[in-house]
Amino acid sequence: MKYIKNIPSTDYLICENLLSNGWKKLKEPKNVKAAILYSFPIMIISFFIELILIFFLYQPFKDIIKGDSELKLELTLNLNIFGYLVAIIIFLFIHELIHAIYVPNMLKSNKTYWGFNGMFAFVYTEEKIKKSRFIIISLMPYITLSFMLPMILSILGILNGFICVLCLLNAGGSCVDLLNIILISFQVPNGGYVISNGHNTYYKH
Repeated sequence: MKYIKNIPSTDYLICENLLSNGWKKLKEPKNVKAAILYSFPIMIISFFIELILIFFLYQPFKDIIKGDSELKLELTLNLNIFGYLVAIIIFLFIHELIHAIYVPNMLKSNKTYWGFNGMFAFVYTEEKIKKSRFIIISLMPYITLSFMLPMILSILGILNGFICVLCLLNAGGSCVDLLNIILISFQVPNGGYVISNGHNTYYKH
């Protein structure tokens, strides 16, 4: 796995080679901005589902919803704010690391990359990946950080409001991953394979 600053541009020679070898182009948004726009409804649904989970796991939030407690927000420019920002960035990297863990031969692969473009961390691979594995790669950060983590911390009695916010941000931020899962699930045949070339995705049975 190698470090890169940005996701590579589409190599159109590779596109032609894939198409000539029986691969088909996935019908998908043309760029990241379009993907975010199309996945916005998924973001709303994901937020709502996460709020329901937090309602049952975190008593202070339940009290606020029921009107038994007041919601107080304070913004203080001190070291705590800096610490929160660092925690959010670390959470982003953990999200991407979970993606990477499920990529086949992640550490030895010379076609798998990770990076940070100044705003977002990302993992990108050009490995040929089976449909079922692709879905797992896309889904696991959402399941792990927005469901398993708060449940475990709630059982241990150490779930707090800031962690709930992180889990909520992760749920919303996973909307593009969830959109990819939907696109792959409906277009790629069972047992098929997926391969990425820049922002383009191709599949083959």
